Amino acid sequence: MKRRAVALIAGYCFLHCPPAAFAQPRVAAQLMDDLTVYELQKDVLLVTHSYPWPGNSLLVRLNRTNWVWADTPCTPEATRLVVKWLYMKYGERIRITEINTGFHIDNLGGNRELLKWKIPTYGSSLTCELLRTKSKKTMAKMIDLLRGPENEKYRDAYRSFVFSPPTNRFDITKIQTLRLGGNTVEIYFPGPTHTFDNVVVYFPDKRVLFGTCMVLAADAKSAGYTGDADLARWPESLRKVAKRFPRAALVVPGHGEPGGPELIEHSIRVVERSRECQE
Repeated sequence: MKRRAVALIAGYCFLHCPPAAFAQPRVAAQLMDDLTVYELQKDVLLVTHSYPWPGNSLLVRLNRTNWVWADTPCTPEATRLVVKWLYMKYGERIRITEINTGFHIDNLGGNRELLKWKIPTYGSSLTCELLRTKSKKTMAKMIDLLRGPENEKYRDAYRSFVFSPPTNRFDITKIQTLRLGGNTVEIYFPGPTHTFDNVVVYFPDKRVLFGTCMVLAADAKSAGYTGDADLARWPESLRKVAKRFPRAALVVPGHGEPGGPELIEHSIRVVERSRECQE
């Protein structure tokens, strides 16, 4: 199964990923059958957790000491494995800062584990509010989608899942800049998209943009789950992202394979088609 997953991602990248923006990834660690760490480029690691749908989080090393983790795996257990691997490989003196880009399980499902490691988590006040008021309804919709006996374990886990909100909160209407060891990371909210609280995270020194679930992979034919989306404003919000980060070379979507800035334009087209189909 591991060899098949590696072959699939390698084959996809050979066919679809622009060489200037995205080199073929190397598997840095296979922590579980459904949890893989890929090296996209030097000091940029993609963590893919299938629970059951493959979701991405991004680890970026800013300098010798500081790492920023955009989103978490879906569960505390998977998050624990990544943290332990990171400390074992890079040393226990490194500092990890977590950014939650939204209120869904694939954005902050691992927060409870990060609290145990005393890793600071950042998220917007709106994310905390939606987590409090909407997460139960959203998880119920997810359970409805997880049909069949093969998904029973996921249904059971979703029913009893306990969320932990980010410990550091910010105003989503204001651009946030984290400064860590002389390096900067920008958190930007362009407007409603996949959810009403999705933000993107940009690493200017690396020219890497974590587009979260508002950015779709090149093979996406639909906007995916839209139960918490604003399809009308999503395209314009994506245009704001493209305008703000014109130097982004590597763009990482919330699900699927990374690519270049063309993923943003592709996402706009897919969302507009999805909106038309619903009208």
